[in-house]
Amino acid sequence: MQQFYHLKIAFRNLRREVKNSAFLLTSISVGLITFILVSGYVFYEKGFDRVFPDNQQIYRVSTDIYSGNELSISIPQCERGVAATLKEKYPQVVAAGYLTATNNPQYKIGDEIFTNNHIYHASAGFLNVFSIALMQGSNPDVLTRPYTAIISENTAKKYFGSTNPVGQILYKYPAYEYTIEGVFKDIPAQAHFSAEVLLSFHDDMHLPPPAKAQWGETGFYTYVKLDKNADVTQIESAVNTIVTENKKIQFEKSNVNHLYHLQPLNEIHLYSKMKNELETNSRAQYVTLIFIIGILIFCASGFNYIQFAFSSLINSAKKTGIKKINGATRSEILWSSLAESLIIQFFAVLISMGIGWMLIPVMKNQFGIFLRPVFSSPLFLATLFLIISFSIVIGGMIPAFLINRFNSLELLKLRYKPVSKGLSFRQVIVVAQFVIIIAIMAGIAGVNKQVHFLVDKDKGFDVKNTMVVKVPMNLRKTSQRINNLQAFEEELLSHSSILGFSSSNVIPGDLSAYSFNFTETLSGKGGKAALIVADNNFIRNYNIPLLAGMNFRGEGTSSDNNSCIINRAGLQYLGFQNPYEAIGRKIKMEDESGMQKFEVTVIGVAENVDFSDAKESHKPMVLINWTENMIWGNYSVKLASADFASVIPFIKAKFRGTFPNYPFEYLIVEDYYNRQFDKEIQLVKIFRLFIVVAIFISVINLFSISWLISLARVKEIGIRKVNGAKISEILSMLNKDFIKWVIIAFVIATPVSYYAMNKWLENFAYKTSLSWWIFALAGVLALGIALLTVSWQSWRAATRNPVEALRYE
Repeated sequence: MQQFYHLKIAFRNLRREVKNSAFLLTSISVGLITFILVSGYVFYEKGFDRVFPDNQQIYRVSTDIYSGNELSISIPQCERGVAATLKEKYPQVVAAGYLTATNNPQYKIGDEIFTNNHIYHASAGFLNVFSIALMQGSNPDVLTRPYTAIISENTAKKYFGSTNPVGQILYKYPAYEYTIEGVFKDIPAQAHFSAEVLLSFHDDMHLPPPAKAQWGETGFYTYVKLDKNADVTQIESAVNTIVTENKKIQFEKSNVNHLYHLQPLNEIHLYSKMKNELETNSRAQYVTLIFIIGILIFCASGFNYIQFAFSSLINSAKKTGIKKINGATRSEILWSSLAESLIIQFFAVLISMGIGWMLIPVMKNQFGIFLRPVFSSPLFLATLFLIISFSIVIGGMIPAFLINRFNSLELLKLRYKPVSKGLSFRQVIVVAQFVIIIAIMAGIAGVNKQVHFLVDKDKGFDVKNTMVVKVPMNLRKTSQRINNLQAFEEELLSHSSILGFSSSNVIPGDLSAYSFNFTETLSGKGGKAALIVADNNFIRNYNIPLLAGMNFRGEGTSSDNNSCIINRAGLQYLGFQNPYEAIGRKIKMEDESGMQKFEVTVIGVAENVDFSDAKESHKPMVLINWTENMIWGNYSVKLASADFASVIPFIKAKFRGTFPNYPFEYLIVEDYYNRQFDKEIQLVKIFRLFIVVAIFISVINLFSISWLISLARVKEIGIRKVNGAKISEILSMLNKDFIKWVIIAFVIATPVSYYAMNKWLENFAYKTSLSWWIFALAGVLALGIALLTVSWQSWRAATRNPVEALRYE
């Protein structure tokens, strides 16, 4: 009953001290909301691929490809034969399977034609690795026969509604029919891959021979599930032995070596930065950085709470002294303080959880933070309970212990000290908060500068005013599925806003497969290169500089089929310093399977371009012109201006007349290319959110401190004004401590943020410089925030009539 009495009195006191109670409630609520947001982000990012059963026993096979002794590229793929061989020869391998991309992403179900890049070929073993069960269909041999498929639950609803899709036909362009054998549950959002349809991959299917080769291309995303007691190092060694035995001759001929690794499934999303990832991964550094900043902000709000609680007790010290005179014990004062802490924490939890729930759609759409899973996480709820319990105890006990140090007579005289000798808790709080603010501001400025540097840097080509129209891939121009392609191309050029177009198999922003070995026939030097099929307009449309030689002559010129253009990086691999030395040299090209071999003559050397990734160093690229008889999936259309809306209807009408059975799809190249910066842009957005929160917390703290200081110095200010002190002198007296605290925070935050930014920039091959103005701007903004906040209270105190302050003296 005594505890209920304390709660009742505490509630009454909090209602009486509305202003201070509001400070307390707001501070802790903001801290808890920050904790919820950070937890949602961290739990979501850390939870990737943990949704699969036995996820700690699943590994992906990755490949480091060496040209001679130099690492050319790392990819998350390997040869097709790895999965089956491991499953057959090693009992520790419980299951093994693979995914691989399709060669044409255009499909048809019923009358609906669509493009989908989340459709893959897969082996039956892939289903076993990830425990993907069928919801409809019960064929035990699913994905083992040619031209069969299974579709996701969402795909089934989208295209078939309530109709059973089992037995229906999925048509894949240009001419293949897949029978749907089952429906599987949607792949969870927290997976490093997204698959909506899985197609069988069989030797009896019409597929390119290099793709079907067991020990050919490294184009298969291969996964293995190991026994709990399996030796991962032994299996990893076995993969290297198996592939070397089967590809020894190919490795020796091409001077290429492979080193294979088993990558834990749970590490892919945050730690894998290889080429050709199935989806864009996050970075562990970003998650850690956001977590640290979130915790710092949460701690800052906690410091505020303790500061407000202690200030409240000092202001009510006279009442506490009277209670002690009337017989109140230390424990009763402690219980009273704990009761106030409990009430504040209770309402803060209700407010923060309510606001957190309302922010779910906003955080998802604006910041890419998924909050919904965190509310049902036992770990989160347990952590929140511990934090609240700790906050109640600390928030109640520390002020009570501090106030209990004084006897009843001392409490009757106790006042808030506006000026402290030495280092005070108040100063530590303010300095710590401004260290956080300045560091975050500098971080935002640095990240913004780096992102703009990457976006605006000279990439070696021009993507502005360019759109890409998706056309069928690997289709002959004489195909009956195309109506007069030549007329289509001529009509495009007839439009006044279209300056030109080019045909290619990839476009800027695509992740080119570095799957071809290239070797100069005389010296034998070479390496791994990305092979790009492009016509003679490609170099011109994208304004790629030629260092030596010439462009392709043009469509219809048979010599183009035997010619190539290499980039500067490829020139270095061939051992040439001067671009002109490579002109006329013959290069032998061979894919990893050894089935595709051809020889081409270098007719041009192009400057390096950031074709797929502006963050990494340049790799060899070889352009060939095989567009005389084939179309390759992309028409890049160069416009006179960025007014795409005026041209799209025209192109769409002409497209439908030429490709009547294909969907009209287009993209803006600049936007498509800049997708690679999405994670950095998301980081900037989250930083901006955090800086607003940090500033808000600091403003509350500064406002409350300046308010308490002005109250405590009312009589001093009155005496100074009576003796002739000017308002500017009073403002200077009240504000100088805050300025000093911000300067100290700036001195601490600058080297810390400089070091952190330098470490972050090490992740980029091309990076901006950390200019002095980044840190100066952060310091000036922090000082401005502090002065604007405290000056209002200082102005009120300085302009107050001194008679009101001294009337009772």
